[in-house]
Amino acid sequence: MFIIFGTRGREVHEKSGQFNCPKCCSQQNTVTDEKQQQYTQIKVAKYFTLFFIPIFSYETLGRYIKCDHCHSEYNEKVLEYVPPTFAEQLASYVEQELKTGTPISMLINKLKAQGLDQDQSTKAVDYIVANNIVTCHQCNMDFLKGVEKCSLCGQRISQ
Repeated sequence: MFIIFGTRGREVHEKSGQFNCPKCCSQQNTVTDEKQQQYTQIKVAKYFTLFFIPIFSYETLGRYIKCDHCHSEYNEKVLEYVPPTFAEQLASYVEQELKTGTPISMLINKLKAQGLDQDQSTKAVDYIVANNIVTCHQCNMDFLKGVEKCSLCGQRISQ
């Protein structure tokens, strides 16, 4: 009588729950879109097999998290991920726009065109600018301090 035994790797679904998937969160645009996705925690282990049937695990090789929505796979630390708030996203966007040379007044108008009111637009820009303003003497446009060249007329801006 022959006894066939051996080992093989196997993935086992350990638990599931909800989390903030970085990929799914980055594809959502508004505060109301922000919702958690279902995940599965998967353990990768070596199993002792008898007649090719896994009997018991004897070594855990690792674990990972898989988003059930987009199927992306992550390290377990992703369960601690908290997506940026709308205010944080807005501040990052405003800072990036100002640093690339967008005039302050044009950015306020751009934010209004994207759905923010005058007060929200002005506050978002003021939060980043904080009186660090330089003015182009050629076209009289205000920029974030650090911008070296006017994006409208091309003149150098003296700090």
